Amino acid sequence: MSQRALNAYAATERETAVSSARPIDLVVLVFQRVLDHLRHGRQMMQQQEDSAVPLTKALQLINAGLQACLDRQQGGDIADNLGQLYEWASREIMLARIKKDSERITAVIEVLTTVSGAWLELAAQGQNLSLTQEGQGTAGTINSEGLRSHVATYQSASAG
Repeated sequence: MSQRALNAYAATERETAVSSARPIDLVVLVFQRVLDHLRHGRQMMQQQEDSAVPLTKALQLINAGLQACLDRQQGGDIADNLGQLYEWASREIMLARIKKDSERITAVIEVLTTVSGAWLELAAQGQNLSLTQEGQGTAGTINSEGLRSHVATYQSASAG
């Protein structure tokens, strides 16, 4: 099989996985990718290498993949609190880049690891984020179609 055919097959497989995934699984996936990029950026920073690419990717995922997909109308305080957390993380990442301070990245990793663990636990318990009539619990905290679209776009860009 040619490389072109393999790439086409991989792209189709990714698109299918994203389109059929539960919204909560997409959130878990985005958090995993954010944390991977942050760890890579921190490592590069500690080795005094240019960490712009992985840290920019982490920022893009936080801002376009997590922050922009919050449903603040249905999510209430939970969505507002997550939004404030994502804003804080973005600021810390930008400051870390400017000051070349890997400790700021470590702090963001620690906080986002905790939040990611909570989403992972919800996913393992079989929770779903589809909107309910009442918008109770975690159900209304994200716009799942926006997140699905962003994950698909990000995966396509990352594969190339």
